[in-house]
Amino acid sequence: MDTLKNYFLLFITIFFFFSCNTFGHKNKESYELRATDEYLKFPLNSKTSLLIKAIYPFVDKDGTEYLTFQNNMEPEILVYNMKKQAYVKTISFDREGPNGIGWFGGYYIKGWDEIYLPGMMKSEINIVNSNGRLLKTISYAETSQGKKTIPFTSLTSAYTPMVFIGQQLYIPQTINLMHGDKALEDSPVTVVLDTLTHKLKELPFRFPKIISLEDVKNKSLGLEYSYSRCFDGKNFVYSFFFDENIYITPPSHKRIDKIAVKSRYIPELKFVDRVPDNLNLVAKALSELPFYSNLIYDKYRNVYYRFVLPKVELPANEKNYAEIWQMGRTKFSIIILNDQFKVIGETLFPENVYASTQYFIRKDGLYLSTSFPKNPNFDENTLSFQRIELVKL
Repeated sequence: MDTLKNYFLLFITIFFFFSCNTFGHKNKESYELRATDEYLKFPLNSKTSLLIKAIYPFVDKDGTEYLTFQNNMEPEILVYNMKKQAYVKTISFDREGPNGIGWFGGYYIKGWDEIYLPGMMKSEINIVNSNGRLLKTISYAETSQGKKTIPFTSLTSAYTPMVFIGQQLYIPQTINLMHGDKALEDSPVTVVLDTLTHKLKELPFRFPKIISLEDVKNKSLGLEYSYSRCFDGKNFVYSFFFDENIYITPPSHKRIDKIAVKSRYIPELKFVDRVPDNLNLVAKALSELPFYSNLIYDKYRNVYYRFVLPKVELPANEKNYAEIWQMGRTKFSIIILNDQFKVIGETLFPENVYASTQYFIRKDGLYLSTSFPKNPNFDENTLSFQRIELVKL
């Protein structure tokens, strides 16, 4: 009888052990991103490239929703009516002359008469209207602490949009090699610009140690310290591409909370042993190495999406590695985080279907571009997005 009782207790213990682990795992990952049969399709003209690096929805004061994006071929922003999926207008800019804005990387539309264009060659922001007229130029070349800055971009391909809190503009920075041997310790991740007084100050958050400064100089693909940044209305959240952790900080950047957010599809992060000797092979390495990518906030569902790029091996006879890299690679997943930064799911998307660098969020879901060159339904004359919904399992 005692033996039977012992077997029974053992059975109950094993049952509860596996039940708790099974249910715990299910509860931990209880959401997925699921493709619907709904699409938005926007016709393109022959002078517009699908290699879009900055794409943002915009709602005007009358409540009309637009899709806007920077043309990679011309100094212009194209505007489409989101609901009608119809072309509205092109906002064109001069590169030179009295209204010249040079080369710009991304943008921010506060209104049709207040568009911010960060320069790619100088630490300047040009403010223009929808007629292309230059209204003002703001320099952010040096902080009040006396440090030189680096020109930034406001892109979605590497998600670093401009963030305004009142009149304060939070500007992302990169490792500044002008600081010499103390480049890691002395380079602020973000600086903040007062757009009225033009005062610029550095914030205390510094780059985490990912690779050594010597490796940055000698065997870097140029991406090891890249990051994505979003703002949820309360905190800034940073995702460094070669770091499993994310970093959460209030606008002051005085307190940093580090949280591990590891993908099931990246067992280990890898770095190159040496930099390839030509740009095509650099693009191949960038298209194959496993690392993390963009982090975006979905304000309608109060969740975060962290894009993940697992390791892949591309064929040696691939014609255009650069295009694959620029369009978001052949394979990716998205980690779903709740408002406490807990992983509640991860969805692996089918290969060669989506351009993972092109996306936006609306009230009805996440939209991912299907304008990937290897997609069987690819049409170079159409910018296409599929609605992806967040589903509880």
